Amino acid sequence: MPSGMVALRIVLVFAVGYFLSYAMRSVNAAIAPLLVSDLSLSASELGWLSSAYILSFSAMQIPVGIWLDRYGARRTESTLLLVAALGAGLTAIGETLWVQSAGRILIGIGVSACLMAAYSYFRRCFPAERQPRLVMYMLISGTSGALMASQPALALAEWIGWRHVFSLTALMFLLCAGAIFVFTGDLDRQAGANKQQITNASFFTLCQHPFMVRVLPATVFTIGGFGALQTLWAGPWFTQILGMSPDRASQTLLYMNASILCSYFLMGELSPRLIKRGVSLLNQSVGALIWLPICIGVITFWQHSASWVLWLILAPAIPAMFLLQTQAALEFPSAVAGRVLTTYNLLVFAGTFVVQWGFGALTDLFQRLNNSPGQSLTYSMACLVMLQVLGLLWFFIKKPDGSIRT
Repeated sequence: MPSGMVALRIVLVFAVGYFLSYAMRSVNAAIAPLLVSDLSLSASELGWLSSAYILSFSAMQIPVGIWLDRYGARRTESTLLLVAALGAGLTAIGETLWVQSAGRILIGIGVSACLMAAYSYFRRCFPAERQPRLVMYMLISGTSGALMASQPALALAEWIGWRHVFSLTALMFLLCAGAIFVFTGDLDRQAGANKQQITNASFFTLCQHPFMVRVLPATVFTIGGFGALQTLWAGPWFTQILGMSPDRASQTLLYMNASILCSYFLMGELSPRLIKRGVSLLNQSVGALIWLPICIGVITFWQHSASWVLWLILAPAIPAMFLLQTQAALEFPSAVAGRVLTTYNLLVFAGTFVVQWGFGALTDLFQRLNNSPGQSLTYSMACLVMLQVLGLLWFFIKKPDGSIRT
């Protein structure tokens, strides 16, 4: 088990990779006005441009899980980050929607292992009681990336141009790939993997596990739905519903991500203590699955200028919500940690893709039915809330299997 400076070095380089990954996932929410103006995008086209990242990211989860189990986190992530660098460079020079989409797809492929590589490494090399805190460290780095992708990213894009932002990101991907290859070892590979377990752990077998079945709808529509709002549709909501300027909207995104970041710090300390008191990771997540739809429901129908505060109030639910993934990893042997984590991650990003693109498509549909842009966004948000409520009902109705550790 790594300790001291070795452990710190391992966590740090993985955290930098996830920082860049989450920044690229979130940046369109802040620079959306610049993209729309420069590329003449409709709402559905903007949704597709962001969803292209999610689509390619999701499609990579199954092979990434296999590679993590067979080749380890070091080789898998450092190689894929080179693809991300290529995608960022293509995005920086692309003049058409299709070229931009290709760039976003390559970025999605390239960063597809950034979080799961770290999680699988941690699952194999660190004891179970340290998992929640390590997870929070990674989520803190991701939220820091989202923070940089809000007001700071908009300010930088307005200063040097959004294309140069992607050029700079391409260079950072290259540096991060080198750091991961050089400064992490193969301790996760040395931990060993039972080849028979790896062979039998197919995607559909993992999805049929009672835990996966129970949390599937909530994972897709609640966790994935929040990801779609955070990384894209929160920005248009602030500008079109609450009447904010693009600058004020990006500031609000900054405040929201800052509140989530603080929640991760708090949960990193609180979760191990709750476990010691008998409150399982699953039970910690239940409150989040209830709180988030309530907050988004109120956001949908209370459209006062002060309602942006509600986007801060939902923050405490986010860390506990993502502990479902850690619980999923602990349900299986460490030998298949990569496969399990990427399977769950695929469900999350499938939800993000469906909601991110579907939200834009629904908004365009409601506008064609003679609704104003604001009304159309409101109706789309209401549809999301209904799906989240249905997912929550399934979670409670579906009887827990005895194999699930509580």
